[in-house]
Amino acid sequence: MSSNNSLLSGKKALVTGAGKGIGREVAISLARNGADVCVTARTLSELEELSSKISSSFGIRALPIQVDVSKNEDVWMLAEKALSEFSSIDVLICAAGFPLLDNLWNARLHDLRDEDFLEVFQVDVLGSFRVVKEFLPTMMKNGRGVIILFSSTPAISGYNKGAPYTISKAANLGLVKELASEYGKYNIRAYGIAPGNIKTDRTYNQLSEDEKKLLAEESPMKRWGDPREVAQVATMLASDYTSFVNGQTIVVDGGTVMT
Repeated sequence: MSSNNSLLSGKKALVTGAGKGIGREVAISLARNGADVCVTARTLSELEELSSKISSSFGIRALPIQVDVSKNEDVWMLAEKALSEFSSIDVLICAAGFPLLDNLWNARLHDLRDEDFLEVFQVDVLGSFRVVKEFLPTMMKNGRGVIILFSSTPAISGYNKGAPYTISKAANLGLVKELASEYGKYNIRAYGIAPGNIKTDRTYNQLSEDEKKLLAEESPMKRWGDPREVAQVATMLASDYTSFVNGQTIVVDGGTVMT
């Protein structure tokens, strides 16, 4: 159960892409640390199950809203509902991502079409932009806010596969810096989180045992990360412990990419 001493007690948070994987663990971690949470994704049944778990486990209010961040109308509806129920959003975390498709991941850059990039950008970059811009006015009015966007280690170090994903995640880092620079005067902080090899259904469970072992060796820690370890970083950034940290990207990969 939450208490007045919880890290995020009294905060109102919203997490996109909360139906599964890292987004789900982020929502649970925020709630565990005292924040009321609005959880969004495209699949309502996942959100309802998550909301029930959060409410029963932590005595925290959880609000499920079905949203496709690639659609402006959905995002407008999300802002209206979330602000109506919570009055403000103090912590906004955009974890929604375009599905990891083999044909896009394995395609050479020179074989890709405009449409391949646009599909990923609609969710990863423009999806984040659509959501963020709807909640910025309230954060500006309140004189506070934390915005966290998701990138990835290939966006920092480069990679020889997955060009649409790498480039879209790199664009999110530009958005983070723009937000930090333009809205810092309103006491709004922005961060990027760049996960490396994390055990999610989207990545780990799609690999062969040999591939899993090989990728585990990339990190000096010689293992895969757990989604909860990413969620803990998001929770720390959402808290007042990082009140004078702004515009930074935190790499969560066991030390594979060192900046």
